[in-house]
Amino acid sequence: MKHWLQRNAVPLRLAVGSGAAAAAVGLLGLGIALWSGCWIPVNRLELWIVFVAGVPMATLVVAATSFATAVSVLAPIRDMAARARRLSTKTLKARMPVPNPQDDLGQLATGFNEILEQLEASFAELVRFTADVSHELRTPLTAMRTVGEVALRDRNAATLQDAVGSMLEQIGRMNQLIDRLLLLARSDSDELTPRFEAGLVRDALVDVSEALALVAEEKQQRIEVVCPDHLLAVFDPGLLRLALVNLLQNAIRFSPPGKSVKLRAFDEMSSVAIEVTDEGPGIAPEHQQKIFERFYRVDKARSRAEGGVGLGLAIVKASVERMGGTVDVKSELGRGSAFVVSLRRVDV
Repeated sequence: MKHWLQRNAVPLRLAVGSGAAAAAVGLLGLGIALWSGCWIPVNRLELWIVFVAGVPMATLVVAATSFATAVSVLAPIRDMAARARRLSTKTLKARMPVPNPQDDLGQLATGFNEILEQLEASFAELVRFTADVSHELRTPLTAMRTVGEVALRDRNAATLQDAVGSMLEQIGRMNQLIDRLLLLARSDSDELTPRFEAGLVRDALVDVSEALALVAEEKQQRIEVVCPDHLLAVFDPGLLRLALVNLLQNAIRFSPPGKSVKLRAFDEMSSVAIEVTDEGPGIAPEHQQKIFERFYRVDKARSRAEGGVGLGLAIVKASVERMGGTVDVKSELGRGSAFVVSLRRVDV
């Protein structure tokens, strides 16, 4: 009985309220009828029958009708609640039925289905992300274990020294991976708060080009900076530098030796476009929208030393979006790639 009362608390409250309202209206109506002379009882018995039997009966009918209506209206919601309780990570593909998408219940079911789609996508991304992180961490750990076992078997001082150097290199890569993951986690949790300022874009480009000049020189490459002196944009200096460093590193990495890498900025309607162009192998169309995903690599066979772990462009995207900007890629196979960062322009 207690369970039934708890389960039907809403219909019962509606029934009690409707019954009380019906009783009040009935008594008020009878009172007005008696006062105005519209109804004159034949005798006291008729009056008592109306007040003692008629009004309570009408009250019960209204209350019962309200209860039944409430139960009927709430039935789809109860069905949704039951389906929701049966959901798990393995049944996120299930969807709520939407008999009529135009009414309130249909809109509720549609909204719930949209949430389920987002949860399904999030869990799929989490599973893939966990697998990618595990793989990326397992690779240097396996390498360190192999190098260590070989060095212990040889028991040679030179071999041990080489093994320690190799282990330190692998640890450095793991630290870099963890730092990048923490940066992305801060971005996802809104902890990466930008500090906006209106600054000269050329200064930012020159700073990044000078920081990576030696890296380019090792491949006999030249970094060309093209930007008007007066061009102003709104950005966070640290986030913009982080984004451009990652883009320029990729451009240097994938451009052949002896080629130039272009870093230029220009007006584009109401924004400032910063373009990093390389003369590398280019990116196929089917990969261009996926390269900003975490751990996505166009060439799966590429070594981590050559191609990184697939977090650089994800960091670029997160950094630029934190500044309210966008990043896009234009590329053709065999003709290089151009990554374009768009920021809000400051009109002088």
